[in-house]
Amino acid sequence: MRRISRIMALVFCAASILLGQAPTQGSGTLPMLPRVDVTVLVENMAGNPSLLGEWGLSYLIETDKHRVLLDTGGGRTLIENARALNVDLAKMDAIVISHGHLDHTWGLEKALEACGPVDLFIHPNAFATRYFKEGSRAVKDANPLSRDRLRSHVRGFRETLKPTAVREGLMVTGEVPRLTDFEDTGVGDFIFLDADMKTPDLVLDDQAVYFRVPEGVVILLGCAHAGVINTARYVSKLAGVEKIYAVMGGTHLISASPHRIQETIEALRQLGVQKILLSHCTGVDAYAELAKAFPGRCAWPPTGARIHFGGQ
Repeated sequence: MRRISRIMALVFCAASILLGQAPTQGSGTLPMLPRVDVTVLVENMAGNPSLLGEWGLSYLIETDKHRVLLDTGGGRTLIENARALNVDLAKMDAIVISHGHLDHTWGLEKALEACGPVDLFIHPNAFATRYFKEGSRAVKDANPLSRDRLRSHVRGFRETLKPTAVREGLMVTGEVPRLTDFEDTGVGDFIFLDADMKTPDLVLDDQAVYFRVPEGVVILLGCAHAGVINTARYVSKLAGVEKIYAVMGGTHLISASPHRIQETIEALRQLGVQKILLSHCTGVDAYAELAKAFPGRCAWPPTGARIHFGGQ
């Protein structure tokens, strides 16, 4: 009987890998990558005159074997910045969408044209219709995402409700549990799911990429609408570790209260985070508080920056 149970467990794990669904707990489920490079292709600020900034985010993630794009920005700068940085988008293996907001997805069609056949990882709620509050009225967003249209342009189409292997050693969280009492989406007052503006957008599609290098576990965020601490604690559980080495990306603290920022700082300390690389929707005030709390460990990489994890 014990032998049968072990065989069934092995079958379950194999099926999970084949279906792109990774086991959700245990330190053995996240392989060690010797080195990962992350290049900022789209960000609010540009690092040199040959690059362009826009309100949005896109990261190129490179391992020894694979190249993955996290988000595609707002559609105005990805292709031009990639060209200026000598990044060949045609050599991409996969694209991960952190959530369906336009500043992370409007560049997707251009990216797919440049990349050719890739695997796409996206939460099903990214296809929701959203309404933005402008004054006293609601404006329907021109969501470019369509399941049928995307399926015809990608090699593999994966809807990521649960933790999923993007490539060997690269994971996407899927939907993140909301457990803290001090975090919110940051957009409840101006993005809704109905024209009457009665149903706030909870951004349930918010997800993050994570991986392990010799220094520890690294998390890449799109906007962290689920909360940077909710996300970090969830990744800690999934990876089977108590500490997180680095957090990089948008944290949507731009309108956060002083209380939330201080709670975030304390939680990052408890998680032992050594590198805090902020961007996009973090906000200057929140960045200043975090930089003060973590001297020498906090930075804001602009468009064009290349961050090396591992191989040190």
